Amino acid sequence: MSDPAWPAPPPIPRDAISPLPATLEVEVAILGAGIHGAALARELTLRGVSCALVDKGEVGGGTSQWSSQLLHGGIRYMLTGDIRQMREGLAERATWARIAPHRCRWEAFWMPHRYWLEGLAHRFGIGLYDHWGAERPGWSADLALGRVPQGVFQADARSAGGPFRGATAYADLMTWDRELTKDLAASSEAVRLDFHEPEGFETTAEGLGSVRLRDRADGTLRQLRARRWVFALGPWTDGAMAQWFGETRKRLRLSSGIHLWFDAVPGCDRPWAIRRPRGRILFVIPRDGMLQVGTTEREVEDGWVPIVAAEREELFEALEANLPAIPWRRMPVRSEELGVRPLVAAGGVTTHLSREAILDRHPRFANLTLVLGGKLTTARALMDHLATGLTGRRCEASTTEPLRLWDGQKAQIR
Repeated sequence: MSDPAWPAPPPIPRDAISPLPATLEVEVAILGAGIHGAALARELTLRGVSCALVDKGEVGGGTSQWSSQLLHGGIRYMLTGDIRQMREGLAERATWARIAPHRCRWEAFWMPHRYWLEGLAHRFGIGLYDHWGAERPGWSADLALGRVPQGVFQADARSAGGPFRGATAYADLMTWDRELTKDLAASSEAVRLDFHEPEGFETTAEGLGSVRLRDRADGTLRQLRARRWVFALGPWTDGAMAQWFGETRKRLRLSSGIHLWFDAVPGCDRPWAIRRPRGRILFVIPRDGMLQVGTTEREVEDGWVPIVAAEREELFEALEANLPAIPWRRMPVRSEELGVRPLVAAGGVTTHLSREAILDRHPRFANLTLVLGGKLTTARALMDHLATGLTGRRCEASTTEPLRLWDGQKAQIR
């Protein structure tokens, strides 16, 4: 495809050839098998509604595998005063811990402070964060919250020679985002159309009627009909709407966050979240036998972008300024990734962006809903709300029914 907002088509595994018939019909067609599309497929299945989950790659193969891998209330929202979004995230964090315990792990994050008054402010704000987020199913009694004892803080290799004088510990939930997305899809009865590329739509008086799909594995053409349509395309929404329907309207602005992976550093046992200017957070997280570092965020133009040299350099400079005891530039970077987050305009003003999500009813196609914005933590709640609107049925089981594991494992604690 020629549109620069689209990445190169993802590779196709050898076993991807689909046995599905040439014509398919469902109640709801979902285009985009990321966290939102997979969550909606589960919600519709819980309500007994047929659906199809379509993606030109595999489930969870795009932006949903490049997030911060945290199911969190948003500690930065405490700093910016967006308490409503924070409390919504904290409530959803507890839901994920209930329905996906094998894909989640509670951790005590440390937020270091540079001087006494900042430490006092952290303890007050973080105390409220943990109070409002007191529902923590599966929390380990071994994880301590609040003021980190000075001796414990100084024993961490990151504290030596740096600007920090202490830290406050708060609770948050770590996850494995790609596996979580696949579990959501596996918890549905959706017709799975992985590696299928839309090539054209047919319309009716009600709106969209069907889409012609090309199976990228063997070139087979399939026709998918549906009464209702949901596009959950994440940062590729604007590019897709331009390619498929010639629309020039920009619904999103995009921001990116860079993640680098290093070998584990002895003495770095707890994840750190370091406050930076303009509300940015520098994460330094030991996980999966490695050390993940990342920061948010810069605005980008396209739905998929590489890491630029200046961005990598800025991250190294931030690491050296805040954690000078670690020889960052002498350590090999084992892996790097850049996730793109779609942001919507706040109040119609594109200079003020929101991390909230919008369910946008298309003005031309009355049976089409676009999922705009959103984040990993609140994806289930947003799709619960959308499924209720599409079907007129609420479903209490959404917050309690455990997810099926796509890979059949009994545990995924790492």
